[in-house]
Amino acid sequence: MALRVEYDDLQNEGFDSGGGEILFYLGLPFTGTIVEYNNNAVLIYEEEFKNGHRDGVRRTYFANGQKEREYFQRFNKLYGMQREWDTSGNLVYQHNWDAEP
Repeated sequence: MALRVEYDDLQNEGFDSGGGEILFYLGLPFTGTIVEYNNNAVLIYEEEFKNGHRDGVRRTYFANGQKEREYFQRFNKLYGMQREWDTSGNLVYQHNWDAEP
């Protein structure tokens, strides 16, 4: 089972060559998903890390819980499909980046 933690529970151990944070949890490189909730306990942000580095999907959500934006990142590069929606859930933007690095 993957860890799901809030950003404040992680330690920043510096930055990689591309400027991305290197995050640790309990003294080990963090692998899991960072989550953030608004004051109404609605998920507004989630981002995947592997071995301390951004690696996987990043999603943001509107206050109503509807997905706002989704994209994928590895080695500080975007890859795969990037999508954005309006507050009603209608797709308003889509771009296909390069293949997974």
